[in-house]
Amino acid sequence: MRNIAIEDLIQLLGMVGIIGSLIFVGLEMRQSQRIAMAGQQMERTALLIEGNSVFTEAGLDWHSIAFLDQPELADTYPSGIAGGRNNYHSVLFTYENDYFQFSQGLMPIEVWEAKKAALSFFYNQCRYREILNIRKAFFPDGLVKVIDALQDNCAQ
Repeated sequence: MRNIAIEDLIQLLGMVGIIGSLIFVGLEMRQSQRIAMAGQQMERTALLIEGNSVFTEAGLDWHSIAFLDQPELADTYPSGIAGGRNNYHSVLFTYENDYFQFSQGLMPIEVWEAKKAALSFFYNQCRYREILNIRKAFFPDGLVKVIDALQDNCAQ
């Protein structure tokens, strides 16, 4: 066997250290990017919920305008019903954001499981199923799979 000179061993260890540092920096950059994307998603969600709240305060049905393209229906619902429909949309915005946070590894599994249990409660508010079915077309595939796997008490 050939002996390795101490200088060569030091150089090898130095290169391994540099490579390890680069890998660490790359992983940190990747995590920072995920956190930044999650922050942007949260901001979009907050803006949508805030915009939806304006309709609730005015007693108007946001769904009639945003999804049905029938603004003439926006004031035909009693304010309690319009507010309930608007709240349901806000809840769906929140769960969409929660799913994104979880999918990026930024939410612990225990928290996500609790969120899914609460999502099941909202999923089974049958009077709003039409809203959910329309909104599902705009959700990421993973969230649609989560929703489709929930127990459906409305089908009975």
